[in-house]
Amino acid sequence: MLNVAGALGALFVLAALAGMTPDALRVLGLATLIVLVLGALWDGLSVLVRHRPAGRRGQSKRGRGRPGRSTRPAPRAPARPASLIVDGSNVMHWNGEPSQMVLTRVVAKLVQSGECPHVYFDANVGYKLQGQYMGNRAMAKMLGLPEDRVTVVNAGVPADPVLLEHAVNAKLRVVTNDRFMEWRPQFPQIGNRGFLVKGHWQQGTPMVQL
Repeated sequence: MLNVAGALGALFVLAALAGMTPDALRVLGLATLIVLVLGALWDGLSVLVRHRPAGRRGQSKRGRGRPGRSTRPAPRAPARPASLIVDGSNVMHWNGEPSQMVLTRVVAKLVQSGECPHVYFDANVGYKLQGQYMGNRAMAKMLGLPEDRVTVVNAGVPADPVLLEHAVNAKLRVVTNDRFMEWRPQFPQIGNRGFLVKGHWQQGTPMVQL
């Protein structure tokens, strides 16, 4: 725009030198002035546009077009429910004395078979296996299971009624060689066929009758 104004200014000078009438020179001068003012306004608007904050330009585009991608993390998938209950305090005796190896191999076999076990223990399980107290987290780490898949009951509370209540309410089987005779009046479902899943230890290999 300023180039056009300069050209008109030069034309005005040439016209004056060429002997144009005063009226014609006034019209040409007014036109030159108008062009100069418009050029100044144009340059000012160009500067404002160039210095507009980038963030606002981005927001404007998102508002007119597709919305921007959300930064919120995707929701976690719900945990898979347990498919069976394991009487851990019984299973660890399948080869006689309490054994961490027997316990971990039985649980690993169940997982490899596609099961999702929830393992229950009496409060003294850690003392029997490693000579110290072990809670849910420590036992879960030993078994390679999520912490919410292991329950070590409180001291003075037997694990049997706790795991049996879980199994009955969720209609799950229980991996154990215990017959739970003292708990049958409270949980008659124990006598249902298939409710108790038995197993044994054979030459270093866990055998479970799934």
